[in-house]
Amino acid sequence: MEGIDKEALAGAISAAILKALNDVIPAENVPEFHPGDVPVSLVAEIYGKDSSWVRAGIIAGWLPIGRATRNGELVTDISQMDSRQGRISYHISPKKLWEDTGYIWKGEKSYAGRERS
Repeated sequence: MEGIDKEALAGAISAAILKALNDVIPAENVPEFHPGDVPVSLVAEIYGKDSSWVRAGIIAGWLPIGRATRNGELVTDISQMDSRQGRISYHISPKKLWEDTGYIWKGEKSYAGRERS
């Protein structure tokens, strides 16, 4: 698979599966979600990755669970991660995280080995 961006391919496959599941899962089977944004550190624990992996994935678009903004403007390029340009806020949707992982966030700050639903 030389020349193929494996992470982009995985993201595209995940998105296609998610769309197919959303067409099949009845709305009454969608759980209630805690208000607010899921912490980046918790998401990193869930995926078994580093927080920078989560941040880069959200910005680059191959981890479609939220968005990144700086001063109200969407951040969509890894080159914009330079901290000298200002702080980036990460907004991670509990619903999108559930759709991608099956994990239901209930407001906790740490994963601590919780079972997925």
